[in-house]
Amino acid sequence: MSSVGTYVEASELRVYYEVYGKGEPLLLIHGGTTTSQFWASHLPAFTERFRVFASDSRGHSKTDNPTGDRGYRAMADDAAALIKALGLRRPLVLGYSVGGQIALELGLRYPGMAGALVLDGTQFRCSEAYLEAVRALLGIVDGEKVDTGKLEREQPDWVAYLREAQGDVYGPEYWKTYMKRFAAGHIPSSRSVFVVVTNETKPM
Repeated sequence: MSSVGTYVEASELRVYYEVYGKGEPLLLIHGGTTTSQFWASHLPAFTERFRVFASDSRGHSKTDNPTGDRGYRAMADDAAALIKALGLRRPLVLGYSVGGQIALELGLRYPGMAGALVLDGTQFRCSEAYLEAVRALLGIVDGEKVDTGKLEREQPDWVAYLREAQGDVYGPEYWKTYMKRFAAGHIPSSRSVFVVVTNETKPM
């Protein structure tokens, strides 16, 4: 399924996005290390009922990231700014993995902006076993820094993908900066503290 991509100014970013189909608006937010092309195999089903908007998140593929910020709050603000810039009225928002975390933050920071939130692969807390596995994959050692040399040696196919997928704006070696920012913004250290707030409604 082909689409001509374009750009819009939103949240002080030059955001790349593609549009497919007709119907109720559906905004797709891809996961970390991927791009808007992540959704390609899903588009035939989505476009049967929705007008689909698939964008590259900040610092991914064709969207820039002048401040270097990769936190969920900033990216939720980006999503809100994109919705406003495109003139979407209460779109459905579907996010996968990191995209789901962004969608969750969007719902918390901008209640009522989305008609519905669909969160896939989203969690409020990661187990220590999971975090250790991710740190090992990324070569994160003391100081919580990504070992890009280890990634190149042990994950050459993935690094080749990152060079191609994330090099549109800042060049093929941007993947190193990208992965370091990704780890800093989305992989908590063992020293991180989480506070979970719940709102319980008691029966009358």
